Amino acid sequence: MAKPDFPALLAPGMHNLTLPALHALAVAPFTGGARRVELFQKLTTWAGELQACGLGGTLWLDGSFLTEKPDPGDIDCVLWDPAWASPASVTLAHQHQVQSLLDRATAENLYGLDLYIVATPPEGAFHQEAYWRGVLGFGHDRVTAKGFAEVNL
Repeated sequence: MAKPDFPALLAPGMHNLTLPALHALAVAPFTGGARRVELFQKLTTWAGELQACGLGGTLWLDGSFLTEKPDPGDIDCVLWDPAWASPASVTLAHQHQVQSLLDRATAENLYGLDLYIVATPPEGAFHQEAYWRGVLGFGHDRVTAKGFAEVNL
């Protein structure tokens, strides 16, 4: 039996958002619960730590966090093509920290992220994007189209 879907916060398709715009959409309107605030704070901490290490990429965000569900369990997150902004300045400490930040179990336990990493060779980008658009762009019934957020780090 499929999980029930709550109404989506975004119209179908991909929506490029900043972190403040994501907060305005998925946190600010929900004044009754602390879970959304907690998840957003953890997301911004995680993203900030990656950026402080010099790692960038593109996030696709979805899940119950981008629905009207009062207390979402986590944030579904796909990190596309993570890359060092300045590879020559990367330290061993940065490498270890990033390895920990990108670990699925760590991301879930410490940051509330259901994290997937996608590093696409140019010839595979189309198929990977099509796959993830299918996963993120539809409800649990696999029929109802919904939106997801893209955030650039």
